[in-house]
Amino acid sequence: MKRVVKKSSGWVAAFVLSMGSAVAAPVVTGAWIPEQPPGAMASAVFLTMKNTSDTSEALVRAAAPGFKEVQLHRSIEENGMHKMIEQKEIVVPAHGETRLAPGGYHIMLIEPTETIKAGMTVPVTLYFADGSHETLTVPVKKRSSMMPEGGMKH
Repeated sequence: MKRVVKKSSGWVAAFVLSMGSAVAAPVVTGAWIPEQPPGAMASAVFLTMKNTSDTSEALVRAAAPGFKEVQLHRSIEENGMHKMIEQKEIVVPAHGETRLAPGGYHIMLIEPTETIKAGMTVPVTLYFADGSHETLTVPVKKRSSMMPEGGMKH
């Protein structure tokens, strides 16, 4: 990986860091979007990010065409109420992983220009704190395929 360092004196020194996986962006797997119910004004992207580097990394932004807005969120339960809180970043620890899943962190897709249906795919670009980015082709899955084995229990 090439990095350029600029000093205030105006000279620029370029050097190559051969740190191997120490500066690698997270590996993204298992991305999916739940099918929207009729009239829904938002959906979400769920996925897993694995970091094999020696330093933490962070997802700082996401983008997807066909939505008015895309935000990073975390769902929490507070005083018996479920709420979502917008996040400035979602950290992936060094040699660890972070799951974006229902009930936790997720990428919120707000006000779609068309209904999101099973079988479709949505291009989603992830932007990381190190300046790297990755565009994924994310499948939309039926809500029934999201249910845990045995269905939901009350």
